[in-house]
Amino acid sequence: MKSSGLLNVHPMLFDRVRLAIMAHLSFASGPVDFNALLDDLALTKGNLSTHMKKLEDQGLVKVEKKFIGRKPRTTYRCTAKGKKEVRNYLSTIETVLKASS
Repeated sequence: MKSSGLLNVHPMLFDRVRLAIMAHLSFASGPVDFNALLDDLALTKGNLSTHMKKLEDQGLVKVEKKFIGRKPRTTYRCTAKGKKEVRNYLSTIETVLKASS
């Protein structure tokens, strides 16, 4: 496969922050809390929120907002589409790298 195969990768995954978010969520065993993502990825609240909105709009993540007592809690989960796109990304990168060696 030539590097043109990268054109088949979902464009949202070319940003390093969104790729890190999707990798984190796709390998998580369940929903991931907003604050856990902040800590694990060392992002600002605004940065994380902006990227999550873009990923949600593309159907790659599902957002759940609820209250625990009086405190809001936002969790994220990778959708089936999101997992498929991450697998496609990894497979494509692997194929391109193997072809170039």
